[in-house]
Amino acid sequence: MIRAIRHRLLGLFDIAKSFLLYDEEMAVAVDAGHSRWCARKIVDTLGEMGLRRGDLKLCILTHRHWDHSGGVGALKDMTGCEVAIHEGDADALGSVVDHRLRDGEVIPLLGGIRVIHVPGHTPGSICLLYGDSLIAGDALIGGRRGLKPPASIYCDDYEKALRSLEKLRGLDFEAVYVSHGVDRVERGKEALIELLNRLGSAS
Repeated sequence: MIRAIRHRLLGLFDIAKSFLLYDEEMAVAVDAGHSRWCARKIVDTLGEMGLRRGDLKLCILTHRHWDHSGGVGALKDMTGCEVAIHEGDADALGSVVDHRLRDGEVIPLLGGIRVIHVPGHTPGSICLLYGDSLIAGDALIGGRRGLKPPASIYCDDYEKALRSLEKLRGLDFEAVYVSHGVDRVERGKEALIELLNRLGSAS
């Protein structure tokens, strides 16, 4: 199961989302928001779901940017969870990192969470394949009329970010969860193919 958690800046503006992957016994967080307040919101959501803070075993960061990683130290302190991020971004976070992830790695929790390396937004950007869901981080943005690539201004290498999206074409999923914008819980793969076709025709 997947639960989305929206984070707001100064209580006014939506910044990014975290996600909790969970069953009746444990949870894995995807991204930690920008601050200690975001970490607290994740812990409070665990309680709403009937889980304890110690049931959070791992926080996976989709990339190093502050709106996704700024709360991870506090979340680790509050829950004792371990922290994982792709090796391409790990050095930016220093000693808080417990696990350096690699492309294709399967994290052996909750039936398996597959790491898909999609560099470009940052060198270590990843998506996660969990069951029939793709958790896209900032590799994709959820527009009201479909999926979009990340904004070029926020990418270390925009052309590489676009090329990386092709890696998602061959994956099997139904839902797409994005850190920014509207999730596509139905026909997400179709929305991705539509985006890739648009990008291909524009190149």
